[in-house]
Amino acid sequence: MQISKSRASRRWRFVPVSVLFSVGGVCFALLVAWNYYGYRQAERYRGGSFRIGVDHNPPNYDWSPDGGASGFAVDVLNEAARRAGIQLQWVYCPRGSRAAFQAGMIDLWPVGYYRKGEYPILHQTRPWSEDLHAFVWDRSRFTRVSEDFREMPIAVMDRLATRAMAERLFRGAAILAVPSRPGVMQAVCEGKASLAFLDIRTVEGLLLNRPEGCRETRLGIKPMPASTDPLSLFSRKELAPLADLLRDHIDEMMTDGSVFAAAERWFSFSSTDVRQVLRLQEQSRSVRWLMVACAIMGIVIGLLVWLIGNLREARTAAERSRTLQSEFLANVSHEIRTPMNGVLGTADLMLDTVTDPETREQIETIRESAISQLDLLNQILDQSKIDSGVLLLETTPFSLRRLVEQVEKTFEAAARRKGIRILATIPEDLPALVQGDGLRIRQVLTNLVNNAIKFTNTGSVEIGLGAETLNGKISVQFRVRDTGIGIPKAQQEAIFEKFRQVDASTTRRYGGTGLGLSISRQLVRLMGGDLSVKSEPGEGSEFRFNVIVAPARATDQNKPQANSMPRSLAGLEVLVVEDNLVNQRVAQALLKRLGVTVHLASNGLEALAMCRTGFYDVVFMDCHMPEMDGYEATVEIRKLEGAISRVPIIALTAGVSGEERKKASQFGMDGFLAKPINREELAGALASIPRRVSPAL
Repeated sequence: MQISKSRASRRWRFVPVSVLFSVGGVCFALLVAWNYYGYRQAERYRGGSFRIGVDHNPPNYDWSPDGGASGFAVDVLNEAARRAGIQLQWVYCPRGSRAAFQAGMIDLWPVGYYRKGEYPILHQTRPWSEDLHAFVWDRSRFTRVSEDFREMPIAVMDRLATRAMAERLFRGAAILAVPSRPGVMQAVCEGKASLAFLDIRTVEGLLLNRPEGCRETRLGIKPMPASTDPLSLFSRKELAPLADLLRDHIDEMMTDGSVFAAAERWFSFSSTDVRQVLRLQEQSRSVRWLMVACAIMGIVIGLLVWLIGNLREARTAAERSRTLQSEFLANVSHEIRTPMNGVLGTADLMLDTVTDPETREQIETIRESAISQLDLLNQILDQSKIDSGVLLLETTPFSLRRLVEQVEKTFEAAARRKGIRILATIPEDLPALVQGDGLRIRQVLTNLVNNAIKFTNTGSVEIGLGAETLNGKISVQFRVRDTGIGIPKAQQEAIFEKFRQVDASTTRRYGGTGLGLSISRQLVRLMGGDLSVKSEPGEGSEFRFNVIVAPARATDQNKPQANSMPRSLAGLEVLVVEDNLVNQRVAQALLKRLGVTVHLASNGLEALAMCRTGFYDVVFMDCHMPEMDGYEATVEIRKLEGAISRVPIIALTAGVSGEERKKASQFGMDGFLAKPINREELAGALASIPRRVSPAL
């Protein structure tokens, strides 16, 4: 028993020692990694030349045509750059740092107010200096500064950060923004302002070299400790490591006295602020090392617990993020498609009535531009869904033959206008129906045919189709062959990258975003296949892709393809539920031209009330409306008594995602039409609706 206790105690004594060795090893590894990282960063920029901006802000920095940049900050940054092995090109920026960065004139700015998170496009280092502000006033006007600043004119430098500080400190004062620092002091000397608000170093320089109008003025100065601000080095985001490297060298210069030497050259007053910054840096370094040691101990002790909790939180956050991204994309699509429906619908209506050739051409231009805008929206949304992992494929029965024939028919007019032929080769032994995402397959095929026609000036575009059964699945092969300009071999993989085309002239000559082929390949791969190209410049191109689909079930094959048009649409009673006034008018006009009688409701509550008292052959229901949306309205209509509860309800919405379609079906809707709509789609939807006998007959 004693032996057992002795062994246990030795094991417990060994645990702290092993932990100490582990912590020491981790600390040593971190130290080596940190030093190696610093060495790599230094070597990365060594020998480079970078642009750094200045304006007139003596004695920190100043500019003269003959002498270039000079001042305290200029000397400090030049020495830091020398130690880092780089060259600084000083650039005069009279409009200030913000405008210079936005214009791409500079890479760095030596001194700026440290505002963490306030400049998202820029990087700020740790502060390396401080700026104390002071009041300056004319003693001949008043001997002391009043603490009541309401309606008092106070002159400040016309810089965003300075104005913001003055507005915060002097609430109710009349802030007078002056474009130059000497002008701020001149405003006091000339009586335009009661006080001048300037940083103490600028005041020092202006007192030694007074501006015009201030040489005989008896000036009073009062420092404001509450306005002390830390100053840091600014850089472009991508040059953050370089800025931090220079900042580390400034720490070395503070330690070896180089910063003090520069301060003594440029400041006539005491350089106590510089020494205070040094003491602050020393204390910060001590605190940081202590925090690092505590953090390492905490990591070693709580590593397993943290990992388990972090994994759970990451899973929850990922699921939440995916849901939010899906909702955001659906909202963006809805908000853009809703007004686009009004544009395209109105253009279609005008084309039916306008006969003047010039006016028709202008309306067609509007219509084609809107369609192009809609295509661009679809591409961006698809790419966003793919990148965020929220794009879901649907599985519905569809006809391969009909899909190819529809694509061919869609592009017949475009091919005819260019004087080329478009033809489809479809084998006779294709399955009548298959199960898969027919809309996405059609999207890929449409994109390839559209590109083929776009880049073909003479000859033809051929669509090929084939299918074979493999292990209970059907592999469908598509081929699009053209006699167009062709693609150089070196560029054939690049065209499948996002935003890439063969060269810059392709975009200027033929248009496009460079997203279509990238999205098409990703969609095809989601469907179990791949997209490839074979091409020779001047001899045309052949794009091939294959997808895996499932055989259609017997119940799917026996479903009627209800596309037969009734004898006449005249007399149909149609209820349109739409909250957007423009879309109401468009839908009403399109339906009236089909010969139906149209009734309007602005939201689900109105639609429900009208269904309680009236009879309709079909309801076109918007899904997103105030007071009561289309989903809830559909559920309530299905609860009504009589034939109206079985009225066909077709979703007419700007939401086009697969989730929207599933939701519409789950809530009892019989069909789905996506905005923007046209007369042919409305007629097709009405054609599939059988005539219902009114209960009054």
